[in-house]
Amino acid sequence: MPDQILPATAYTSDDWFRAEQASLFQNAWHLAGFEPDFAETGDYVTLRAGKSPLAILKDGNGNLRAFHNLCRHRGTELLEGRGNAGKTLVCPYHRWTYGLDGRLRGVPDQRECFPDLNKSRLSLHDASVGKWKGMVFANADPNADFAAWIAEVDSAAFPHDLTCADLQMGEELVYRMHCNWKVFFENAIDGYHLAYLHENTLGGPKPGLNHWDVHGQAMVWYSTERDGIRNRIPKFVEDQARNTGTPKIKGAEDPGYGGVYMLFPTTIITPSPWSLTVSTLEPVDANTTIMRARTWVPKSWWASSEKPSQAPGYDPASGEIQSRFWTQHPLETGDFQTEDIWVCEKMQRSLHAPNYSVGALAQGTGGEDMLEVFQRWVREAVQ
Repeated sequence: MPDQILPATAYTSDDWFRAEQASLFQNAWHLAGFEPDFAETGDYVTLRAGKSPLAILKDGNGNLRAFHNLCRHRGTELLEGRGNAGKTLVCPYHRWTYGLDGRLRGVPDQRECFPDLNKSRLSLHDASVGKWKGMVFANADPNADFAAWIAEVDSAAFPHDLTCADLQMGEELVYRMHCNWKVFFENAIDGYHLAYLHENTLGGPKPGLNHWDVHGQAMVWYSTERDGIRNRIPKFVEDQARNTGTPKIKGAEDPGYGGVYMLFPTTIITPSPWSLTVSTLEPVDANTTIMRARTWVPKSWWASSEKPSQAPGYDPASGEIQSRFWTQHPLETGDFQTEDIWVCEKMQRSLHAPNYSVGALAQGTGGEDMLEVFQRWVREAVQ
């Protein structure tokens, strides 16, 4: 197994980052939101797919539509953030107006300024949208095949569904991490560190007792500590939770499904018997990544998910969680997410060092084999 397929510059170079934006992210499926985000006609969510700003919205027929978030007049972004657009999309610059189907409906002063304009040829550029288990994904390519992309993941057991009435959604946690997105992705698929960095939070499992499966361009992690039976949580975590009385999600009590689902390139899903967390990575630049995470738990008066203000490093002024606001050492927080961010930021600083190199990678799918798989995917996408 090669020690490193990607050079250090792939994690630190602005040129490499721009190449990823133009090729890898431009052609990928990205988590855009969740079905509850589109409860009413006109509800929308915006995102970026590489260099393309996209908008997903619910049209008048109750269908989800995806468009490039660009006015066909001079390219101004039509929508910001998330919200409800009403019955039309209106460009803030010159008030060109589009229907929720993307068709150009109105142009101010058309007779005087655009006497020969053919509105039928200036509909919004289409993008692609797909739904899976209550999650909504978007792709800048209007011909992208969501069914083909999700089919391999759908073949793996996954009992959770965000549309279930028994679940309640927690607040969004926003992490600003001072590391390249690939550093964080690789940490998430590194089975070798679980028993060491997370000795007191996850307690392992050791490399021979955890396993990753590859499903198309996705990876699914399992603990195999219990006589080789595939389980969704480390035994250490299960033993600690056994007597807490935490309510479980219906249909998620029994083992057989994975504990981490990594959907290349930016979606992380972590199901358990008690909760489901869905995270998305937003690469900001070569050395910065924003991660947004939402958690669902069973509806009950005693069930709760972590609030942003409870997370180590939360800054009330920005609403973000950052390492510069930590008030205690990450290894003393009892929070494995904080431990991961700490070590990823340490890795990012090391990648800039002249003497940086990779001596060897731990063999086995419960070691560091998945890093090779991931790096090949990146290399193939960035030519």
